[in-house]
Amino acid sequence: MVSKTIDLSKQVAKAGCLLILLMTLSSVLACTPVLSPASSTSPLPTPPDDLAATFAAKVKPLLTEQRYSEAVALLEQTAQARPNDPTPLRQIGQIYLFQQRWRLAEDAFNRALARDLENAETMTGLAESLLNQGRLDEALKWWQQAVDRQPNLPGVFTGLGQTYLLLFDIEASRTAFEQQQSHIFDPNAAWYLAALTAPTDLATAQAHLRAIPDDAPSTLLARRDYLRNILAAYAPTSPPAQVAKATGVALAQLGLWPAAIYALNTALEQTGSPLSQRERADALAFLGYASAQAGRPAFDLLEQAIHTDPQAVLPLYFEGRYLRQKGALKAAQASFTQALALDPKNAALYAELADLVLEQGNLSGAEILYTAAGKVAPNDLSFQLLLLKFYTDRGYRVNETGLPLAQTMLQTYPNNAEIYASLGWMQFLIGKTDNGEKSLRRALELDPKLVSAHYRLARLLEAKSAPVSAAEEYRRVIDLDASSVWRDQALKDLIRLGVK
Repeated sequence: MVSKTIDLSKQVAKAGCLLILLMTLSSVLACTPVLSPASSTSPLPTPPDDLAATFAAKVKPLLTEQRYSEAVALLEQTAQARPNDPTPLRQIGQIYLFQQRWRLAEDAFNRALARDLENAETMTGLAESLLNQGRLDEALKWWQQAVDRQPNLPGVFTGLGQTYLLLFDIEASRTAFEQQQSHIFDPNAAWYLAALTAPTDLATAQAHLRAIPDDAPSTLLARRDYLRNILAAYAPTSPPAQVAKATGVALAQLGLWPAAIYALNTALEQTGSPLSQRERADALAFLGYASAQAGRPAFDLLEQAIHTDPQAVLPLYFEGRYLRQKGALKAAQASFTQALALDPKNAALYAELADLVLEQGNLSGAEILYTAAGKVAPNDLSFQLLLLKFYTDRGYRVNETGLPLAQTMLQTYPNNAEIYASLGWMQFLIGKTDNGEKSLRRALELDPKLVSAHYRLARLLEAKSAPVSAAEEYRRVIDLDASSVWRDQALKDLIRLGVK
């Protein structure tokens, strides 16, 4: 059975970043500013501490409410009022890291460094922003400088290890994670050590996972539990190739491509108790998939997987995804069709084919395939939502099929925000603006962070000649959308509105 891959891991621990920001806000904004070399001979007057405390008191609730644009504006005011203090600028950088606005984060950390060239904490923020832009050599330089200046800074060796890992230097990354634990225990480093150790030493990997406390950030706990559950199926006497393959598949599902590639290669290279034909084909398929996502050659691996076991579905599925990614849509369609012939009850294959024919502009064909995906997986809401999203996003057959589908789904899922958001937008599309607004606001009552509902409510409010209210919704999109799927357009719309 093929299923859509999941991604529980991000290079930036967003929840942790925000937690640090909230915990340190009150104290750091009241600290004595550090003078930069350029201003040390004639420092500007430092505002009284009660001014900094006032700013801190205003910023903290904005962060709690995720009103990041307003928080940044206040922190910019603080930075102007305290021209020698790098802390407000570093806080701005942390907000942008949380929002995954990497270039803005880079700019904020560079400005903070200009005020204190030796600050290791600022260096780690800059390294993180560069890491997430794929500028690995630059990120490595700043991690190394931060390690040299403050080796006991929490997580500094973990960041260095993550960078080495993305550079495919497995041993250097492992060493960095171990160094982190020898200075200050970091549960994130423990997870990476488990991931890198599991392909060759199951017991040690499980010990690393057990060391992660239950009060760790939720994103890390999700990764811990996922990998722990995968490894729980094996014993110290299990064939090493089996454990390494399972680890590699799990890491590919988590989106940790270099570690997945390392684990899968380890599995394929095992000579004692080697993988079966099907297991080898699947391992090669996941290796090809992970290699493609990491920007490495993948087609030969996928072809090798298909030839290893022509009856295996996974190699054809991943080859279809790879070919589609490369723009070879007809070849991708052939791979998906062949996979579907082998597994005609696989909803994910219908969904992939639907996405592909939609990309070719075939709306009726996409509708048939999305409907088929829902029929073969009638108890899986995600495939029902794919069909509903198709009608909503494309404005296709809204009256005939889209609206009735949303209303039927609400009978089964009466508290689903995504269904209400789709219903509201389709009601707006057919001219029922008041009903649409009511449905969109109901969606936001159920899920105040649902970005699509905020954006569509903004568009609806614009149509109702309520630009101030529309602008507020666009700002919520900008604050909440870390994926930038909606944020970029919301930024343009806000500028177009011209509302202060």
